[in-house]
Amino acid sequence: MANYIDEDGRAMSLTINGPTNEEQCIVAQPMTTPSLLPNASSPSPKGEKKVKTYRAFLDASVKDALAGACAGAFAKTAVAPIERVKILLQLQGSLGKSVSSHSEGGVASAMSRGNGRLTALQVWRSVYREQGVLAFWRGNTPNVLRQGGTTALNFMLMDWYKLAIQPPLQYTLRFPSNRTPEARKRRRALWSSFLSGGLAGGTTTTFLYPIEFLRTRLAMDVGGTTETRRYPRGMRDVFCSTWNADGFRGLYQGYGIALFGVVVYRALHLGGYDAMKSEIIHRKLQTIDYSDERSLKKTKKLNDTLTMKERFAVAQVVSIVAGTICYPIDSVRRRLMMQAGEPVELRRYRNSFDCFHRVMAQEGMRGFYLGIGPNLVRSFGGALILVAYDVFKVMI
Repeated sequence: MANYIDEDGRAMSLTINGPTNEEQCIVAQPMTTPSLLPNASSPSPKGEKKVKTYRAFLDASVKDALAGACAGAFAKTAVAPIERVKILLQLQGSLGKSVSSHSEGGVASAMSRGNGRLTALQVWRSVYREQGVLAFWRGNTPNVLRQGGTTALNFMLMDWYKLAIQPPLQYTLRFPSNRTPEARKRRRALWSSFLSGGLAGGTTTTFLYPIEFLRTRLAMDVGGTTETRRYPRGMRDVFCSTWNADGFRGLYQGYGIALFGVVVYRALHLGGYDAMKSEIIHRKLQTIDYSDERSLKKTKKLNDTLTMKERFAVAQVVSIVAGTICYPIDSVRRRLMMQAGEPVELRRYRNSFDCFHRVMAQEGMRGFYLGIGPNLVRSFGGALILVAYDVFKVMI
């Protein structure tokens, strides 16, 4: 018997049959011995590994998105009353005439002439007395949709960007050469956290900005009844009025300054949370006595998790710092939002730079920080999102 490869690339064997030379004939048949030629139809181990890695990456991305959506919806609903009071305080004195004319007296007239003199308690009482308890959740539906989608995309995209950013950082952050490999590794992780957080926030804002626009306009609808409300049918009225007045561009009023603010905020918020968690774990690992077996058993747990108290403390710190630094940008963004759909002659600001200049000249630095008190309280919601994401991710 002999083996050979035919013209079609198949492995064949030759067998000589017959006891004598006259009766002998040659029979060619396909080989059935798998060891002589690899089975081309079965994937190689390397290919199988790539497929498994890709599936694991997709599973992790879906898990990140679901956990982020649940965390965002839960946290925003919990702090919706504080959020609305903060927006009303932030935009007091900046209501256009066509807005305030829909609601006479009460909180509407007070907001239109407030100029920074109203307190959070006054706004809280006015909204409760004139509009009822449910008014504190006005605009919460688009807020939940926006925050659920924002948080889902933020956490999912952050992991994607982090994987894409780390290889280039391996070369750009190599110098100075006197740094130890461990120090360079930690520095790369720190920068990748901040950069990926900022990029994720910018990408998400680009896609979901119209929903944020609708939410802000609904939150500033201060009418107490259907007749006095500017948008009695909610999001539908906001969308239609803006589209009829300014078209698609109107839904992105204030987008430029918003994009800048969100990139900075998310870099500090998401990136700071990720970086601080890693730093705490690193410091804990340095305190372990590696000669003690009990201490060594704790090492794996330290690499995997932090206590709930530690997570919330880190999340609260980064939420307050990020919110305070970026608050002036957020104030300008919301003021520009409120101009969408207004006649040109009633608009106060030409662009974001003009808004900065006018607010500084007329109201001073205080004008950029109207409503900062409720915003600091609302930072509890930002911390809750980060901690809830970790919890939901484990549950899912």
